Amino acid sequence: MIPGYPYSIVNFLHYFFFYLLFSLPLTLSYRNTKVINFAHSNFITYGMYTAVFLHGLLGNTSLLLAALAAFLVGGSMALLNHIAVFRPLGRRGASPSFLMIASMGLWIMYNYLLYMLADVAHFLSRKNFISYSRIVYSDVPELSVAGYTLSQSFVASFLAALILVAALFLFLERTRLGRAMRAVSDNPVLAEVSGIPRDMIINLTWLIAGGVAAVGGAVWTCFSGTITPQSGDAMILQVFTVSFIGGLVSLLRTGLGALAISFIENIGIAALNTYFGIPTSFRPFLTFTTLLAILIASPPLGAAGGLPYRFRRRRWGL
Repeated sequence: MIPGYPYSIVNFLHYFFFYLLFSLPLTLSYRNTKVINFAHSNFITYGMYTAVFLHGLLGNTSLLLAALAAFLVGGSMALLNHIAVFRPLGRRGASPSFLMIASMGLWIMYNYLLYMLADVAHFLSRKNFISYSRIVYSDVPELSVAGYTLSQSFVASFLAALILVAALFLFLERTRLGRAMRAVSDNPVLAEVSGIPRDMIINLTWLIAGGVAAVGGAVWTCFSGTITPQSGDAMILQVFTVSFIGGLVSLLRTGLGALAISFIENIGIAALNTYFGIPTSFRPFLTFTTLLAILIASPPLGAAGGLPYRFRRRRWGL
């Protein structure tokens, strides 16, 4: 038995909730827009800093308020990216690779913009926003289960994942807009011919994707020991690996990917450390190895140009 396995199990579930919140929006945005969006990590980071600025400048201690504000900020950023960058480039016939490079430019721009905003906030309050400590919120309790204390962050991430995943499922399955979004994902040309307003659906997709990722970032502020402008970037490997397990199209498989990567990074590394002495700092190595294996064995359809199609069996008609 792995020493400290209850702690490893709690960590496994904890990161699973966060990977769900961070990766499902990436899969949702790609399957409707076909943009591999490296600026996705900015949505997460700006969600964190929405909560940080509200706490540091206004003294807010409500996670609900921080999450709502983060949704508006992240959703607005994603929508602005689409309207100002991705849509004009798409109308000029830009390839998916070109759009991916454009998203890298946005990623760099948003990183430096956040440093500027942190400096302005420091000037106004004399607080250090470049390295901000974990926030304790007043509206999320700790829980004790079977003698183990579940932290505020665990409770918050569980509730956020449960509510947002359930809401997303109900929206996609039960509402007219959700069914239209799925139709655009399955066959955009046929959907447009059928009278579905494709531009509006794409706008809504970006709004939801950016908003949900930013909410995950806001919840992260009660978990991470230190929040910096690079905090979202530090998770980009895991987020993309999880979405690639889902093929960048399947929300269900993305959820399974979140489960798998969280298991590998927590219970898997704990077992390797116990029985083989492999240090826990090898977590990124395991994730990167998983990513490489996925890209070789079953590349996401449409990602990296023609590469995926060489691995597809003809009997599937792809």
